[in-house]
Amino acid sequence: MRKAFYPAMALLAAAVLLLAACGTAASPTASPGAAEPSAPAQATATPEPTQPPPEPVTITIWHGWLGEQFTNIEQVFRDYEAAHPNVQIELVNVPDLGNRLVTAIPEGARVDIIAYGSEWIGRLAEAGLIVPVSDYGITEEFMFDTYIGPTAELMLYKDKIWGLPETVECVTWMYNKALIDETEIPKDTDALLSKAAEWNEANPGKYFFVYPARNDVYFSATWWHSAGAYLVKEDGSVGLDTPEGLRAARFLAQLSTIMPQDIDYIKATTLFKEGNAAIIQNGPWFIEELQAAGIDYGFALIPDFDATGRRRGPYVSGKALLLTPNSDHPDIAVDVMRYFTGADAQVFLATANGTIPTNEATAESPEFQALPALAHFARQAALGMPLPTTPYMGALWDPVAQALEALWTGSKTPEQAIKDAQELALQNIAAMK
Repeated sequence: MRKAFYPAMALLAAAVLLLAACGTAASPTASPGAAEPSAPAQATATPEPTQPPPEPVTITIWHGWLGEQFTNIEQVFRDYEAAHPNVQIELVNVPDLGNRLVTAIPEGARVDIIAYGSEWIGRLAEAGLIVPVSDYGITEEFMFDTYIGPTAELMLYKDKIWGLPETVECVTWMYNKALIDETEIPKDTDALLSKAAEWNEANPGKYFFVYPARNDVYFSATWWHSAGAYLVKEDGSVGLDTPEGLRAARFLAQLSTIMPQDIDYIKATTLFKEGNAAIIQNGPWFIEELQAAGIDYGFALIPDFDATGRRRGPYVSGKALLLTPNSDHPDIAVDVMRYFTGADAQVFLATANGTIPTNEATAESPEFQALPALAHFARQAALGMPLPTTPYMGALWDPVAQALEALWTGSKTPEQAIKDAQELALQNIAAMK
């Protein structure tokens, strides 16, 4: 669940940064800071298949999969073993996986692959806890031909590819069909503000649109992106105190006029589940709650930002399969990763586990399109922006949250809020260098 994930692993971040500073491994060399992925490498779209090993090989995967989801995931790996008799896959559930990596990998733990959050790629790479799969035949052409665009971008860091995307998540719009119908969904942000004001007045005690807008950076990212702004790049540059950032800030301040002043995640979800909000911006983790509440809901894409006509959408993040430097058979490990993120495996897992696939062929398959909720999230993800994997992203959460709070309460003008956030973010980044 993403409703408050960014402070959840502060200890891991500190440990990884300390490990990197102590010189566990040299940082990858590259030209950082590009907002878009570099041009695809001139290579074949599909890597050459790995030859079967002549002797038995064991590939060990550390993960956090649980319950029925794990059972279905395990089946995929058993299918791989059946097709590759000399390969055995050992699945090891590791509690507190992030912090365990910091000590286990440098100590030589026997692990080939880790299944972990994509937002940690930069920090893990800088600390030498993972190695690039682009060293083993995975090209950018293959990535962008195989996976939904933003999920392929998530795997890129300093001009190298660090893993293969396993699952994806983002936020989107859900609406209560008992309160509004599809024709009433605003197509742009100006229409959102005007429609919300009218609807709120006509429905006292209810709200047209809610989400944890007051200080949640992850949920609010879509407005920065659609306004043309960015939070941080690989080189540590920050894009808050810009004309585009000001455009976003002014809109975010206006949202405070159409929602409760004390809005947060619990308030927003409660309003929607109790039939007191028509539209909510939330993620796939919320679907189970809606079903339990008996809400007849529909989906809609987050609308265009009126001033730009852009719909770059929310942060896209998820889980990835990452290769460790301790693998004795990295070519076989990468082949296992390709199989697990392939179309057939992802169709099965989407159907069995209700996960949103990263594989583009899966997202377009009839079997997946028959799952309307997941198909919608895949469409929204395709319009999203990859959650930055650079370690510098950790320097942005608090400054942007403070800016959102100031915009919401009116304690600062939009100009002052983004200026102060930019300065604090740059100070945080300078302290990390």
